[in-house]
Amino acid sequence: MFGFENIANNNGWAIAAVGASIVFLGLVALSLVISQIHRLLNLWEDREKVFSRFKQQPTAVKSQISVELDYGDQRLPSVQQLIEAYQPLIEKLQEPFKLSQVFEIANKNDMPHPHLSIQRLQEADVLVAKGDGTFTWNEYK
Repeated sequence: MFGFENIANNNGWAIAAVGASIVFLGLVALSLVISQIHRLLNLWEDREKVFSRFKQQPTAVKSQISVELDYGDQRLPSVQQLIEAYQPLIEKLQEPFKLSQVFEIANKNDMPHPHLSIQRLQEADVLVAKGDGTFTWNEYK
């Protein structure tokens, strides 16, 4: 049995297509290798340099000293500038007041970083806690 009928009955067309694809892919791979042969030759010429990279012992990692950043100096105005900005707002409140009231007023007036600003005013003893959850305004010295 010879002929096209025998080829069709025994999956000959599929086998021929797979064979042609394998040959084509092989030629593509060969062309890629040939196009990059100059890099392979350069690598072969400098093989001692490449191998020395792999033979080097890893250097010990130096311990880094952790430095705490002072957020206030980089992102916020000075305490005096914060006092000038917040004092007119706090004068509207009756003393003693809650920090939530200061925060609400700061948000309504679009003050930058109200949480951090209020915290900085507390650290500078401008906003002084009375002990019952309320605060008073202390003049900055």
